[in-house]
Amino acid sequence: MSVRLHRLTMVAERDGVMVGRPDTGSYAMFPEEGAETLRRLGAGTPLDEVAAWYERECGTPLDFDDFFEVLDDLGFLVAEGADAPVPEPVRWQRAGRWAFSWPAWCLYVALIVGAVVAMVRVPSLRPSYEAFFFTDHISLIPIVLTFTQIPLVLLHEWFHVLAGRRLGLPSTLGIGRRLYYLVAETRLDSLLSVPRRQRYLPFLAGMLLDTILVAVFTLSAAALDDTVPAWVSGMLLAISFSTLLRLVWQFMFYLETDLYHVIATALRCADLQNATRFLIKSRFRRLLGRAPAAPDEEWTDRDLVVARWYAPLLVLGYGFSLGSLAWAGIPTVWRFWSTVFERLAAPGTPTSEVIDTFIFLGMAAAQAGLLIYVTVRDRRARNRTRARQGAFA
Repeated sequence: MSVRLHRLTMVAERDGVMVGRPDTGSYAMFPEEGAETLRRLGAGTPLDEVAAWYERECGTPLDFDDFFEVLDDLGFLVAEGADAPVPEPVRWQRAGRWAFSWPAWCLYVALIVGAVVAMVRVPSLRPSYEAFFFTDHISLIPIVLTFTQIPLVLLHEWFHVLAGRRLGLPSTLGIGRRLYYLVAETRLDSLLSVPRRQRYLPFLAGMLLDTILVAVFTLSAAALDDTVPAWVSGMLLAISFSTLLRLVWQFMFYLETDLYHVIATALRCADLQNATRFLIKSRFRRLLGRAPAAPDEEWTDRDLVVARWYAPLLVLGYGFSLGSLAWAGIPTVWRFWSTVFERLAAPGTPTSEVIDTFIFLGMAAAQAGLLIYVTVRDRRARNRTRARQGAFA
């Protein structure tokens, strides 16, 4: 008797072997003996021979019932009577290889160096918050920044995708939330199928593109002459500065940005963020005299060890974001909304300002609605996950 397994990848890690299905994004850490058992089963070795090998190697018999239950939960087993799906070729693999070829790297370096030289020679091209105010119309600023940053954010994520696709790895795009920020996100769980050294470029590819975009917009503004209206170059610099802010935002690694994944990978952590949140909650429970919850089985010992020093950084990071909201975010929002109320309450407000105000209100309502939708969606997803875990317990 033998069993059939889906196509699995196996990557040696510090705490065992990461085994998974790239096509479904299902991964789990197995001890070396468990991974070797899977290799033998995948090669069609009969169960009695696998059982004999395991008992010789480990000194104890293998409980196949429990082992197969775990494999079935992970989706590793091919259902009886079903055919194993043939992996589909990953699209855009050639484009990914071209995007990170040596000619492309030469072009990227030339653009970045050229932009730096232009900023040094022309002070008005240097990044500044004043770049935002290229017009007196309060609705035009968010309109321009929103309708330019949306495609640029998608390009940022697409560069993550291309960096993964060049390795033959599938990926998906989606919208998520970090604290009170709405973010586009690329799901690259399949990176667990490749060695750690190959994961860094897919993580950093978005930041690379943002740096290139800042260079392109800066050089474009520098190339305009006096025959072009001043607001055009001002708009280009506003878009450039917004892109630069998004690049700076990546350094808020406590919000699980691109740099967080680089750090977690370098530290050989599987789920550092959630392990750290668990550690913080456990300490609060102890302060309240309550017993801490049991740690998640998916967290490695490395996660829990690193979480001890990462916890203060996480708390300080969230404090910084909340402090920034109180110091700059709320006053800025108040400035916009006070302008809205003044315009609507004042008699004889020009029609152009009324239209300007209602456009701003529509955009604010759309952004708030999207934030609420993503928050509710993620909460429902967490509840469904907890329900399934309760059913398996």
